[in-house]
Amino acid sequence: MLYFPSGRLLRAVLYGGGSALLLLDIFYLVRALFIGSFIPLLPIVAGMFTTLGLLAIFYAEQQARAEDRRDHTRIARVAHQLITPLKALQDHVEGLQTNAASLPADVRLQIKQMGTRAAVVLENIRDLFLTLQAQQGEIAQDVRVYDLCAIVKEACERVQSLASAHNVEVTYSPHCVKAPVRIDRRLMLIALAHLLENALFYTLTPGRVKVTVLRSKKQVRVVVQDRGIGISAADASIVTRPFARGERAEQYDPDGIGLGLALTRLIVEEFDGRLRWQSDASRAGSEFEI
Repeated sequence: MLYFPSGRLLRAVLYGGGSALLLLDIFYLVRALFIGSFIPLLPIVAGMFTTLGLLAIFYAEQQARAEDRRDHTRIARVAHQLITPLKALQDHVEGLQTNAASLPADVRLQIKQMGTRAAVVLENIRDLFLTLQAQQGEIAQDVRVYDLCAIVKEACERVQSLASAHNVEVTYSPHCVKAPVRIDRRLMLIALAHLLENALFYTLTPGRVKVTVLRSKKQVRVVVQDRGIGISAADASIVTRPFARGERAEQYDPDGIGLGLALTRLIVEEFDGRLRWQSDASRAGSEFEI
């Protein structure tokens, strides 16, 4: 996919070029009529209709993009409004868990499951909200210079309980003491969480996920390797497409909505980074690199 520095600049060039071509056709048409030469009339008229058609296509595309932006804004507003009551519900459930010591074991289990489900729904809505925002502009709110090694270490620690539940070992191997980068810490933790959770969900158990940080003079690389089911050729084209899920995704991650890697890519690109990936066709796992 090509990324242009300015969509406005591209549209200006297309509209300007089309308009110039249309004016040129009109000039030659009027000139041909005045001098009484009708030989170039047919190609001139054909050129005019072609140019008008191109301008109409560009205008329709611009209108469609504007409607998409309006739809995104509406959906983002709904997602934001859903977060508040769901967060309150999660707080109530956590309060029940805190005071559930005297309740029967089956009731405590149900409360715990309610808390887990509420957390999953909240994360999905958060991802939807951030993805829609990122598609329209910047979402970073607190960009500073952080040590990426420390952030990656924290992300690995946060998924340890999930890794234990899936019988997967997460190993963190920094190849540098510090890796200063200019990022939004909260967003980077979200991006790393999605990479790590994907690796955990799709790793064959018992298994291992290896996380590495490498630093050179001009860049820092974070590599997440798993030994899971890999990515099939049929799914390769949709890996980072919003709402797209692989053919076996439901089997390994039934709660996902297909936004994790798409949001990770958008976050990484906001900080002038790039998300790359490769997968072994022999199902020896996948490797994602920021």
